[in-house]
Amino acid sequence: MPAKKENQTDSQSVFDHSDILTSKPGTSYLNKKKVTLACIVLTALFIFGMGLYYYIQYRHAQNLLKNPLLALEMQQETIVKNVSKLTQVPPGEQPTIAKISDITKLQNQPFFQNAQNGDFVLIYTKAKEAILYDPVSNKVLRVGPILVPSPTAGIPQAALGAQTSNLPVSVAIYNGTTVAGLAKKTETKITQAMKNVTVITETNAAKQDYTQTVVIDLKGNNAATASQIASVLHGTVSSLPSREVKPANVDVLVILGEK
Repeated sequence: MPAKKENQTDSQSVFDHSDILTSKPGTSYLNKKKVTLACIVLTALFIFGMGLYYYIQYRHAQNLLKNPLLALEMQQETIVKNVSKLTQVPPGEQPTIAKISDITKLQNQPFFQNAQNGDFVLIYTKAKEAILYDPVSNKVLRVGPILVPSPTAGIPQAALGAQTSNLPVSVAIYNGTTVAGLAKKTETKITQAMKNVTVITETNAAKQDYTQTVVIDLKGNNAATASQIASVLHGTVSSLPSREVKPANVDVLVILGEK
């Protein structure tokens, strides 16, 4: 009898153990199913997020193409931000930024001795300081003072060891006519006649029925350059028309007319 009881105990023990074994596969299957579902959801969210990101980037690029002035302003903000990380910039003042497109016109000036085409000059008129920046190597090449003579000396000028007329002057050109390609032709005409001018943006004016070309000294400190550009283009120096958008960080604006 004791032997029989022992066999029953063993049988019951085996039964209990097998019951535990049969319960594990079901639990494992449910866990795998949950993990698979979670992976699918995460993958879908990732794909959706990437799609949304690239769509936003695409729309942003399209907006910049439609609005070159906005693209220019963003580029200039990036330049100022990069330069401010490399050297101390005058606080509370937006600089005039010009891109060097022909270094041969500036080789006689010590300030531009190490400059190359594609470098930028940041001119802080109020702080009387200029910064030469190389965007390729992300380096500040030179920082120098601007000497501003007394206004009674005639036309306001500044110098970097020389006169401001030798410094790059940034120009925007608006085509106020229906003539295609007129802005590009005008850029060539201006830059060939004036060594210190750099055209940094070209776009259409708010209206295309200007009868005469007008030149606007946007900051009030480039009267001589504005007058010279007007002479080259047979235009007149004027104030900014009410319907036109003032380009950011540009010294002189040219609005082309039929004459």
